[in-house]
Amino acid sequence: MILVTGCCGFIGSHLAERLLKEGEDVLGIDNFDPYYPRQLKMRNLKILRDYKKFQFVEESILGDLKHLFQGVSLVYHQAAIAGVRNSLRDPLRYVENNLLGTTNILNLSRNSGVKRVIFASSSSVYGEVAESELPIEESRKLKPISPYGYSKKLCEEICQMYSRIWGLAVVSLRYFTVYGPRQRPDEAFSKFIKKMLKGERLEIYGSGEQTRDFTYVSDAVDATLLAAKRGQGVYNIASGSRISLNKALSLIARVSGLDPKIARRKKQPGDVTHTWASISKAKKELDYRPKIGLEAGLREHFQWLRDEG
Repeated sequence: MILVTGCCGFIGSHLAERLLKEGEDVLGIDNFDPYYPRQLKMRNLKILRDYKKFQFVEESILGDLKHLFQGVSLVYHQAAIAGVRNSLRDPLRYVENNLLGTTNILNLSRNSGVKRVIFASSSSVYGEVAESELPIEESRKLKPISPYGYSKKLCEEICQMYSRIWGLAVVSLRYFTVYGPRQRPDEAFSKFIKKMLKGERLEIYGSGEQTRDFTYVSDAVDATLLAAKRGQGVYNIASGSRISLNKALSLIARVSGLDPKIARRKKQPGDVTHTWASISKAKKELDYRPKIGLEAGLREHFQWLRDEG
C-alpha cells in the first residue's frame, strides 16, 4: 500500500492519479484545509474515486493516524499549508501544521516499517539569491525569507534527523514553481489566466523582470516517482531554465489569444527576485528529465481553466 498525504491538492492529486493508473493500491488522506475552497479539492477527489484501488480518509496530518499505516510501505508526504504571502499573516499556523505534521508522519513511518518517505519541500527554502549566483545548487546555504520557507527548511532538517538517527530513508524534493491543471487558485498563472478570461486587470508586483524556474506538474510527478526508487538527501526539481514574468505573460497571451491588462503594484514581502535551479544532481542520481516546455504547459493550463469555467 502507498500512502499519499495531501492527495486532494494540486501535486498530490496528480501523483495519486498517476500511481493509480500504474495499478498501485493508494491510500490518500487530506483534511481539506480552508486555505482555498473545499469544492476545488472535491473535484480532484472525484477523479481519484473513479479508481477501484483508491481509498480515502479525511484526516489531518496532525491526527492519530497509526491505524492507517498498517501495511503501508511507501509514503509520499505532500500535505502542508502552502503560500508564501499568506504565511506572513499567520506564521504560527505554518510552523505548527507543517513542522509538527511532518514529524508525525515521519514518526509513524519509522514505527510502522515504512521503507521510504518522499517529502515535498520547496524552492522557498533558499530565499533571496543574487542573479550572479544562479543557478541554485542543493549545497547552497538555506536562508528563507518567509515563514512558509522556514517551515519547509525545518521539515527538511527533521527528515535528515530521522534518516541519521533511525535510518529511515527520506528524500526531500525542492519543487520550483509548479504549474498546470489543478493549480491552486492563489498561484500566479491561475490568477492571471482567470482574470484574462474575464477581461480584468492583472496585478503584477514589481517590474515583471523578476525571473522564475517554472516546472510543469507532470514533470514534478515524474521526479517524485523516481525518488521512490533511488536517490537520497535533497534534490532540486525544476525545468532547469528561467524566464521573466513579463515574458511568461507574453506566452500566456500567445496560447490564449487574449491581451492582458496590467496594473503594476509594489513588490510584496516574502517574494524573491529570481529562481533558477541547477538540476544536475537530479539528472545524475534520479535520472530526472523534464519533458514539458513552458509554452506547451501553459497551453494545457489555459485550456483546463477555460474548460473548468
